[in-house]
Amino acid sequence: MQALRFEKTGSFDNLALSNVETPSLTPGEALIRVRAAGINGSDAAAVLGTLPFVTTPRISGRDFSGEVVEALDGSGAPLQEWVGAEVWGTGSDRGFTSDGTFAEFVKVPVSVLSRKPKELSHNEAASITLPWLCAWITVNTLAGVKKGDNVIIIGARGGIGSAAAQICRDRGARIFGTYTSLANVIPPSYVTPIELTSDTAIRDAISKEGLQNKVDVLLDCAGYERPFNDALFTMTPVGTGRVIVMAAHAKDGMFPINLRTFYTKALTLKGMKSSILNSEGVKAFLDELASKIDSGVFEGPKAVKTVEMNDIGAVRNALGEILTRSAHVRSVIVP
Repeated sequence: MQALRFEKTGSFDNLALSNVETPSLTPGEALIRVRAAGINGSDAAAVLGTLPFVTTPRISGRDFSGEVVEALDGSGAPLQEWVGAEVWGTGSDRGFTSDGTFAEFVKVPVSVLSRKPKELSHNEAASITLPWLCAWITVNTLAGVKKGDNVIIIGARGGIGSAAAQICRDRGARIFGTYTSLANVIPPSYVTPIELTSDTAIRDAISKEGLQNKVDVLLDCAGYERPFNDALFTMTPVGTGRVIVMAAHAKDGMFPINLRTFYTKALTLKGMKSSILNSEGVKAFLDELASKIDSGVFEGPKAVKTVEMNDIGAVRNALGEILTRSAHVRSVIVP
């Protein structure tokens, strides 16, 4: 089969189209024909070598949507009921310490197979799995967003931020979302938009709504100092405020926080880690997400960009775009 593989890290130039053996199955595994594989920032970081745990040589990719072509039970007997099923997946160590989804085929444990939403195409399904997983962990596990909470999402237009907004709406929260610019942008009706036109744009907007010192949750999906510290100023000072960080773009990982504001608000700070859910937890999330998309509770992506796997230049460009956040439409690789 063909796959996008890198022998060493350090540059997108190290990612090349290679001919490799199709994965062979052991009992309890399924072989998936990949129809689309989502491109994420962690895929780019793995190739560049900024994730120290990545081993080489390695096939990139964490997300997929495709069809089961073969499945074996725990004794090695065929599981015909899965053959032909349309499935999707994300997470685990794929693309890092085991071979990933930027390939014609990928193997996964049968126990974590999840049927993709019927309402989404393979391209659409593959484009949202990891962003929605990150948003799900952030809103539910880390922030514990509940009905009546006031929530600020910094970077509400991005993949994680827009997914988090939908989940917060489902929880009954009031949502404020920041946008670098509202030109040519129509925010969803359930998000009160805040355009970042000044260093105090967030506190000014929250004060105008009469909610100064009443923001319960801050979700930072962007990783920029000024809006983050501006938003801290708006939060509740009674010890129940939750701050979740999902991005830090400085190469050294350093990020200045106004600790005076932080401690006078008695806030709690957590970092988002997509791997805190085990494989069974990810399957449960994907199953529920598929159900809510098919029932109309959640909306899928409005647009997806496709990149042919054999167009290595386009693949490298797409990895650069996701890393620099220069594209507002998510890309998927199509084998």
